[in-house]
Amino acid sequence: MLPTTSSPLRRLRLAGCIVLVCALSFAGSVRAQGPVPPAARAAAAEARNPPTPPKAVPVLPQRPAESLGTAATVSTTVSMDVLDSNRPLARGDVLNFRIVEDKDPPVALRINDAGNIEVPYIGTVSANGKTPRDLALAIKSMLEREYYHSATVIISMDSAGERSAGLFYMTGAVNGGGPMEIPFNEKLTVSKAILRAGGFAEFANQRKVLVTRPNPDGSTETITVNVKEIIEKGRQDLDIEVLPNDLIRVPERMINF
Repeated sequence: MLPTTSSPLRRLRLAGCIVLVCALSFAGSVRAQGPVPPAARAAAAEARNPPTPPKAVPVLPQRPAESLGTAATVSTTVSMDVLDSNRPLARGDVLNFRIVEDKDPPVALRINDAGNIEVPYIGTVSANGKTPRDLALAIKSMLEREYYHSATVIISMDSAGERSAGLFYMTGAVNGGGPMEIPFNEKLTVSKAILRAGGFAEFANQRKVLVTRPNPDGSTETITVNVKEIIEKGRQDLDIEVLPNDLIRVPERMINF
């Protein structure tokens, strides 16, 4: 008697046939579609393994560069070897000054018209014409004579004062004569120079102000300036510019009444 279709052997054969048919069908569909493009394979790989995002790097704000003369730089400088030994100081310069051993913040010192500064503990010290390093060494020596066993003095220029364009000389019937500086950034005329000298004295001859000027060849020339016309009538064309080494002389009137 033959086995029925419900026997285990027949069911096993039937399942194998179904699996074989499905495999052949799947292989045919893959051949029909063709090979997978490289871009698609790369996309699939990236989808399976997404890249790790880079770590964020904090951006720190840039610190502005400080000049050697700023108070902040002087506060952190502890060696006199780095002080400026090239540029001479001049009247009007403002300096940053600190004694390291005091542990105090820098103080501002200005070189006055006489070329001096007022230094703590010491008093008046000549600074005009010295470099910051030379000045610091001089002050160090003064401090160590009486106040410190060892002093470290830090000095640097914070801002430069106005430089003079040269000297001229005022004499005669004015309220304040002598050598005077010509401002670097100003056109100084004879009338302005007289005002800087305190103005005319009581019996000054304002019509005949004499300007004696040296020439490059060693000779001199004398120019007469009517300052009264300049002041009272606005004759600016008569108001000549003062040059270095000019001698301005204001004579007195012959008859004073």
